[in-house]
Amino acid sequence: MMYCENCMKLVEGEICPTCRNRKLREPNKGDFCFAAELPYMQAEMLKELYRDNDVPYSDRLVLGAAIMAELGVNLGRVRVYVPFDRLDYAKELYDAYFNGEAILDGDEPKPAPREVHAGQVYRHFKGNLYLVEGVAKHSETQEDFVVYRKLYGDRSLWIRPLEMFLSPVDKEKYPDAMQEFRFELVEEESPENPE
Repeated sequence: MMYCENCMKLVEGEICPTCRNRKLREPNKGDFCFAAELPYMQAEMLKELYRDNDVPYSDRLVLGAAIMAELGVNLGRVRVYVPFDRLDYAKELYDAYFNGEAILDGDEPKPAPREVHAGQVYRHFKGNLYLVEGVAKHSETQEDFVVYRKLYGDRSLWIRPLEMFLSPVDKEKYPDAMQEFRFELVEEESPENPE
């Protein structure tokens, strides 16, 4: 693996795939390397986890503070970096905490992550049905987006960040919602006859 100083990432090959930098070098022990990009609140949780486990870190707002202030903290994303010599340990901590591979500090095990299945019908918590066409990756941010089609009206195609698609319903905002999650799989219905 080679180190790109511009992106602060470890890359394979001689050219950074993100910024096209050709001046890559061997990583040094103290080089801060990209560890994760997360929504603001999850990044705060990760940073606390790193602090509790003596892993130094630095972070950067993806959109910048002014844009995030305009959009709101919940839409902000943060990139977190750790020293090269602590990267493997930092990834283990991340996996254990966010993917439920281990229990840290007496935490309860996390439920299995929800998944999206192409070709399946999902019900939005407001009642309408949608067919998931697939999951696409944003070319610049590498963020996953769900591509889905309305099964009513003009049957138009839409996209939404995967994380948002899988998120729980905000019960404070929608106290009468009957679903736990924003979109839930409808197992008994098919795209040909959705209702």
